[in-house]
Amino acid sequence: MADAGAFLSALAAELERSPLEDKRLQANRARAAGLAEAVGKVRGQLDMALQNTASPMHSAQVPAACQRFFGDDTVHVFDGGNATVWASFFSEINRPDTLLSTFKFGMLGAGVSQALAGQIAKPDSKVVCIIGDGAMGFHFQELETALRNELPVIYLVICDKQWGMVKLTQSIALGMLRPAIQTDQQGTINADFEEIQFDKVAEAMGCHGERVADPAELEAALQRCVDSGKPSVIHVDVDPNMHLFAPGLQEFKAMHQEPGA
Repeated sequence: MADAGAFLSALAAELERSPLEDKRLQANRARAAGLAEAVGKVRGQLDMALQNTASPMHSAQVPAACQRFFGDDTVHVFDGGNATVWASFFSEINRPDTLLSTFKFGMLGAGVSQALAGQIAKPDSKVVCIIGDGAMGFHFQELETALRNELPVIYLVICDKQWGMVKLTQSIALGMLRPAIQTDQQGTINADFEEIQFDKVAEAMGCHGERVADPAELEAALQRCVDSGKPSVIHVDVDPNMHLFAPGLQEFKAMHQEPGA
C-alpha cells in the first residue's frame, strides 16, 4: 500500500536511473494498447444499456445521470447488491476520497450512514448515495439524523422490490435443492417484498422526496433535490428483470470468495 503520487514519483525517478530496454518498452506499450482496446470494447458493450430509455428505467440510467449532473468533487456512496454493481460500472471516479462503500465486506445498509459521514467530512461537496431498496430499508431512520444535523445528502433508491442477487441465485440453484430443503414451493422463496414509497417516507420525516420512473426526468429531480437544501430521497422505479442481470456478477462473486476457495 502506498500513496499513488509518491509511488509514481519514486518509480519515475528509478526509471530515469535504470531505463527499460527498448525491446521491453515496446512490448509494454503494445500490451497497454491491447488492454486499452479491450477496455474500450467492454465499455461499448456496457453503454448499450443506456440506449434503453423505457419506463420504469434501466438501472444503468441512475449512475449515468449522476455522472452527468454532478462534478468530480462529488462524494459517491454505493450500497446494496446489484445496485452497487450497476453504480460501479457506470460511474467514473476521478478524485481521491470521493468514493465510499463496503466493498468486499458485503453487508447492506451501511451506505445510509456513510453518506452522512461523507457530508460531514466534506461539507462543501455534494454527496450522493446510490442504494438498493433492500439496503435502504435497514437504516432509513438515519434521515432524521441528516435533517437534524442539516446534512443535504441525496439518496437515489433503486427500487425493484426484490432481493436481486438472492433471487437470481435461487432461480438458478433451487431446482436441484428442493428435495433437500423439503419444499414444494415453486419460484423463489421470500425474495420479493412489498413496495415502500421512499419519497413519501422522506417527506413524512421532513426531508425532500421525489419519485421518478422515466430516465428523462431524473436530472430535473436531482436539481430539485439540490435546490431544496434538505436531505433528499429519490424513489427510482427500475425494470426489475433487467436489474437482476447486473454486469460482472461472476467477478463480483469471485471477489467475495474466502481466500483459497
